[in-house]
Parts: sequence; C-alpha cells; structure tokens
Amino acid sequence: MTATQVLVPVKALGLAKSRLSDVLTARERAELVLAMMRDTVSAAMAAGDVAVTVITGDERVAGAARACGAEVFPDPVAPGSPDPLNSALRAAARRVRESVPDAELVALQADLPALRPEEFARAREVARGSGSAVVTDHTAGGTTALFHCVPGSMPPLHFGPDSARLHVAAGAVAVPDAVPGLRLDVDTIADLVAAARLGVGEATAAVSDELGFTVSRPARQNVVS
Repeated sequence: MTATQVLVPVKALGLAKSRLSDVLTARERAELVLAMMRDTVSAAMAAGDVAVTVITGDERVAGAARACGAEVFPDPVAPGSPDPLNSALRAAARRVRESVPDAELVALQADLPALRPEEFARAREVARGSGSAVVTDHTAGGTTALFHCVPGSMPPLHFGPDSARLHVAAGAVAVPDAVPGLRLDVDTIADLVAAARLGVGEATAAVSDELGFTVSRPARQNVVS
C-alpha cells in the first residue's frame, strides 16, 4: 500500500503561538512549538504506512522535522501573501500528487501533543470509507486534520475561521469518533493544561516540565492499519 502522505505546516518560530506571548517568552514559545511538532509527527508516523512532510521556512523547524524522520518542503509562500496556510498546503499537495498520484493526503496541524496513533488511524478509516473526512477541533469550529483518500484529486482546503463547516460543505465527512487528542490543538495555556490531562508525548512533556506543568506521558504503541 502507498504510504499516507501527511502534510504538516509550521510557521516560523518567531511568529508562532502569539496568543501565549502574555505568559511565555519567545524562547519558551519556540521550544513548545518544536516539542509539539515532534510529538505530532511521531504519533502520526506510529499509525503505520505514513510519510510526513513538514512545510516550513524556518531552519530550526526543518532540522527538528528531519530528526523525527520527516521530509521538509520549503514554504513557497511569500510573507504577507493572502491565505498563506492554505496556499502552502496546496503547493505541498501538488508536489505529492506529481510524484504519488494515488496517495492518501492528510493536512494535519502541528500542535497536537496529545495525539495518539490509534486516533489518527481511526480518522483515516473514516476517510477511506467516505473519500474525505474532517476532524473538528475542540472549539467545534476549526479543523485539526483533513483526510483526503480520493486518488488523483486535490483536497478542498479551507483552514481558517469556520473551517470545519467549510470542509464539510465541500464534501468531507465529520469524524464522529471520540478522538480527543486529535481534536485538541494547543493555542492557549488552558489548551496546554487540557492536553497535559490527556497525556502528551515525551517532547512536550519535557518542555512542560520546564515551564512548571505536571503532565502525564501516554504509552504510544505502533498501530498498523
């Protein structure tokens, strides 16, 4: 089976997680972003038959991604361009389609430190049955993952405000299963605390300990789908 191609966009570290700037320094935010990306990528890869490409223009992010076994696609979108997130994802998806036309495509947010491999695999199965599936975030408005299992076609990408509804309107089926780690993207300290309660990956746990959070570490085992 052709590996599922997972596309993970990551902003330049200096721009990431600005909503945490009132409680974390720029260095702390950068370390947290890198840690969450590592745990997100590792969990996706552990779901089985998965290849990850991190989309970024940041060298530190690129280095951390390669250390996790991911490929890196340099962000082709110029600063200040309209709709940079979806534009970057479309460019990366086109590259995948050119080389692997029949691959399953997944656009996955990078800030899912409590993601479990079995949650990723469960959402992928929904998409395989329906063609396309969207995972709504814990706020019930955003999208944490869009799975597209239609060979040769491009996924409808509407990341941004009200994205979950827009993805459903474009044909994606909302994943109904309880996948709390896949739904919990971290934008605020409250989100980080909630993720800590679920249990985060080793990288995020280490950074959280440095920041003064007590977290649990889930045992992550490979899931072959």
